[in-house]
Amino acid sequence: MSEGWVDDPILYLGLDIGIKRDTTGLVALYLDQEDHCIHLWGHRIFPPPVNLVTQVEPVLFGLFAHQRVAAMMFDPYMAATTEQRLREQGYASRLLEVNQMTAMVEAANTLHACLTEGKLTLYPDPELRSQFAYAAAKQTERGWRIIKQKQSRPIDAVIAMAMALWGMTQDVGHSLHPAFNSQVHARSAWDLV
Repeated sequence: MSEGWVDDPILYLGLDIGIKRDTTGLVALYLDQEDHCIHLWGHRIFPPPVNLVTQVEPVLFGLFAHQRVAAMMFDPYMAATTEQRLREQGYASRLLEVNQMTAMVEAANTLHACLTEGKLTLYPDPELRSQFAYAAAKQTERGWRIIKQKQSRPIDAVIAMAMALWGMTQDVGHSLHPAFNSQVHARSAWDLV
């Protein structure tokens, strides 16, 4: 999944699931300690029809098992079974449901702010670029909402990125603290064993 490789970063995942006619988007973001910008570490766009068990879950379980995943933000509507499997594997504390009516407005505003302020760095990818081209921002009384310009065009990676950014910026824990340095501080308690 990695495109913009950085040695062992703390990742924040966003997952937006489409099954029959829509893509499934999975993104991984990290905060770079040197430039203090958020970078896209990697992404996957699964074309329809998507099989969560054979396509998406192996990638998710691989990320949780082999990378430092701080959290995964997701829309609970289509992810109930995947969420249950992740919980059974002990990842419950890292799963954060994103309410599509309230938190998604905040997520869209976070994505908008990061893009306009130049705080989000993406690597070149034609499929990701096309999903951004198909997405639009609609101003509502509550703030920006991400919408499709055409119903037939997928924007799931954009939604996943917005959710990951929102979760990342909501985290007031260690990884966003100005004094935290991923090269100096311990990976996890498992390293002590």
